[in-house]
Amino acid sequence: MARKKTITDEAILSAAREVFSQRGFSAPTRDIARNAGISEGVLFQRYRTKADLFFAAMVPPGINISVHLQTNQPEDQGSPLSPTYSESIRNAANEILRYFRTAAPVLTQLSTHPEFRFDKFAARHPQSALVTLRGELVRFFAAHKAPDPSGAALTLITSLYGVAMFEQLGAHGGKFPDDFVERILGSLTVVASPAGSAAGSAAGSAH
Repeated sequence: MARKKTITDEAILSAAREVFSQRGFSAPTRDIARNAGISEGVLFQRYRTKADLFFAAMVPPGINISVHLQTNQPEDQGSPLSPTYSESIRNAANEILRYFRTAAPVLTQLSTHPEFRFDKFAARHPQSALVTLRGELVRFFAAHKAPDPSGAALTLITSLYGVAMFEQLGAHGGKFPDDFVERILGSLTVVASPAGSAAGSAAGSAH
C-alpha cells in the first residue's frame, strides 16, 4: 500500500517560498526541508529538481483590480476624463503598487533567477497576476478609448513595479514619500488620457 502524504504540496511550497524569498535560489534544500519539517528525500520526491521547486514556490500571489476598474463607458458617462475615469485609474494604480510592494521579495528572486524566462512562465502560469494584470488594464483603457491601450497598461505596470523595486533596494529608506507617489499617479493618468481630452491636450501643449 502506498504511503500516504503527511504534508501537502501547499505547505512545502509555503516553506520553500519563505526561505527562497529571504535567501534566494542559493538557499540549501536541506534548510527548506527543515523549514517544512520533512526530509530532503521527501522534498525531491515531490519536486524533481531544485529549480522545479523554486519556480513552483515563487509564483507571485494573485491580484484582483477589476473592482477598481468598474466605471461607466465614455458614451454613457460623458467625458472619459470624468472623475470616475480618473479615480478608477488612481484606485487601480494604488492597488497595483500595494501589490508590488507586498510581492517584491518574491518578484525580486524570481526575476533574477538565471533560468527565468517570462514567456515560459506565462505559458505555465496563465492565471498569474503577471499575466492577467496587463490584460485587465488593456481592456479598460480600450473601452475608454485611450489612444494606446497596450502602451498605457505597460507604462502603468512598469512605473509602479519600478517604484516597488527601488524601495526594495532601500531607496528613500525603503518607501517613497506619499506626495512623490501621488505625482507619479497623476502623470500616469495623463498618459492614459484619450486623445483630444483636456488632460491629453494639456500634456501635448507642455511639449
